[in-house]
Amino acid sequence: MKDNSLNKGEYAEEIEENIEEKAGKNNKVAKIGFWSFVAMIFMTCYGLGNGQQIYYQMGYAAITYVIIGVVLFFIPYTFMVSEMSSAFHDEKGGIFSWMRNSVGIKFSTVGAFLWYISAVIWWFSTSSICITLSTMIFGKDESETWHLFGLSNTGTTAIIGVIWFIIIVFFCSRGIKSISKLANISMLVTILMHIIVLGGGLLVFFLNGAHFAQPFDYTGIHSLFMGPNKSYDTPIAALAFLVFAIFVLGGMEASGGLIDKVKNPKKNVPKAMILSGIIIAILYVAIVIITGMVINWKTTFSNPNVNLFNYAIYIVQQQFFELGRELGMSIPASIALGQWVNRITTWVTFISMLNLPLMLYYPIKQIFEGVPEGMLPKFLTKKNKRGITANALYVQAAIIIIAMLLIGFGGNVANTVYNNLTFMVTITTSIPWAFIVFAYIKFKLNDNIKKEYQFFNKKWGVIVGSITFVTLVFADVFSIIQPFIEHNYQQAIWILSGPIIFGLIGFILAVNYLRKQKQNLI
Repeated sequence: MKDNSLNKGEYAEEIEENIEEKAGKNNKVAKIGFWSFVAMIFMTCYGLGNGQQIYYQMGYAAITYVIIGVVLFFIPYTFMVSEMSSAFHDEKGGIFSWMRNSVGIKFSTVGAFLWYISAVIWWFSTSSICITLSTMIFGKDESETWHLFGLSNTGTTAIIGVIWFIIIVFFCSRGIKSISKLANISMLVTILMHIIVLGGGLLVFFLNGAHFAQPFDYTGIHSLFMGPNKSYDTPIAALAFLVFAIFVLGGMEASGGLIDKVKNPKKNVPKAMILSGIIIAILYVAIVIITGMVINWKTTFSNPNVNLFNYAIYIVQQQFFELGRELGMSIPASIALGQWVNRITTWVTFISMLNLPLMLYYPIKQIFEGVPEGMLPKFLTKKNKRGITANALYVQAAIIIIAMLLIGFGGNVANTVYNNLTFMVTITTSIPWAFIVFAYIKFKLNDNIKKEYQFFNKKWGVIVGSITFVTLVFADVFSIIQPFIEHNYQQAIWILSGPIIFGLIGFILAVNYLRKQKQNLI
């Protein structure tokens, strides 16, 4: 395998290019270079924790579902986004512009608004930063015992989460130059994290005589589709995991909103997206295999305290406990080694969170800078001197902060509402992908749209787009009917209500805009 490390001089030049002023003396706009754009894509579409999580959920069988997701969704979707990004590289609205130019204003507003709302609701969980902080200090999660100034635990975590979120908003308001620098730092720190965790895993594996801690049984039909986790040992549950495997590969479209800020977008955007997509797909499979080399599923995850929020802590703890034992350390010393490495890796993870302002900026860019003038109040679309729609950012931040405080101080009722909102946003997140793929099919069929970069010709673009569209529709429909099958009707209603409510709001916005436009012509 080739050495993917960058020449230091070239990387320094790339960073310098990111902060060059390209738009004249009176209109200073920073441009994003190729490697910085790769970093931005990578940091928003990929996570080491995602690879560890799918191993926790499905063991080696996760490889099957990742391969299916990569073949039927991720690879074709990356090429589709690359083509539309290149064709509309002068547009500022990202996915909104793609869908509007390919299909129409109503379609694009509904799809983009569904995507935006799901991105906003995701931030309601910012209080989970307390788990990170606890691990940084103690080497394990003790955040459930925290009580500041006599507040409840949920109130304490909400306050800490709000403070953290305000810091993110501050850096986001500093403009794309600041965000680009943070993404570069985050990318480098993420590479360091991989060296520690994956490199440490390979070291344990070879010290152990190259024996897999989790036997590598990946031959029969059952081992290909069923893992050791009893929660996924039925066909229905396995299909539910396929949906998750597809979801974890999504997000490439978010980078499309930055096309107008990328240096030489016609060349750099498709190349960056394709390169990032290939690396991400390979890494997820590698993480599953390397984790199984050193982590026995039953030994590590049989602890009832392990869940989808803290699984990574247990993986690191077990991995470096095994390293300590292989190096001849005592059991207490090996446990301490695991806790200290957990502290270190959590600090590294915390630094990698420097990409969060970028994730906050994406939905702002797609909606408030992308929709036609007059669809939203001018107050929300006004930019500050750094080119950021700051008023929209602050209004969005206020909504998120209020929601976080209500959840933190609202008791069980508020927590129930948050859980239901989470169910709602699950399906609302993926439906816009189907919108984008459908728009791509229309995009390929429209010969009036100039296509500067094409991976698929017209015929194959329509065929591949149709297969990906059917895959996404299947995933979305199954997500909706699964709780009905399991007789969890409350969850089913919340999931179904998400796309209906938010889609209706987007439709009303589009209809009102078109009505105003018609009145102006009279």
